[in-house]
Amino acid sequence: MNTSIVDVLIENIQTDLQLLQEVETKMEALKSEKSIIFERLKSSRKDMGVMLKYADETQQKKIETLGFDISEPQKSVNTIATVAFDIIMKVKDNQITNGDLYDAYVKYCKDKKEEAEKYSAFNIKCRSLFNTQKLLRKKGTDPKSTREDIISLNGRILFKEEAIAKEKTETPEKENTPILTSKKTSEKPKEIPLPLDSKKKTATDKKQNNGKR
Repeated sequence: MNTSIVDVLIENIQTDLQLLQEVETKMEALKSEKSIIFERLKSSRKDMGVMLKYADETQQKKIETLGFDISEPQKSVNTIATVAFDIIMKVKDNQITNGDLYDAYVKYCKDKKEEAEKYSAFNIKCRSLFNTQKLLRKKGTDPKSTREDIISLNGRILFKEEAIAKEKTETPEKENTPILTSKKTSEKPKEIPLPLDSKKKTATDKKQNNGKR
């Protein structure tokens, strides 16, 4: 009988150990899922810091219910990235070459009487916009330079070469008009028939001339 009780205890312990392992596995999965959700919220809050200025009054009220202080400036926002994003939002089709984007940033700094960063530093500061996929980049024609890269707002991508291709397909092709060339002929010009009166006069003249001879 003692052996039977021991066997039951062993079985219970084995079962509980198995259940404990399953619970710990679930807890690890939940911790991992919690971490993913937390990072996603963190990223969304950063995005909201950039997009906050574009929110209307109704949207601002909803944002306040999420714990944002509308009146408090977002200190964590990258100033250069914000300026670059504003430029993209204002240009036609929300796309521009990287060189033109930098030139627009330099002009902005001059208007604000601020010192502009160099081109390389500007690109480094704007990386966060691409890492968060707010902006998209397509390599330009020059593989050694980034100035010709096409920078566009995510969700509104219409590259220049695609627009040109579309324009070509919509433009009707001009019909090829055949060029007429004059044919050279070796034929003799046809004699123009004389009127009947002229024929009679010619015959009379010939008779008169023969009579004189």
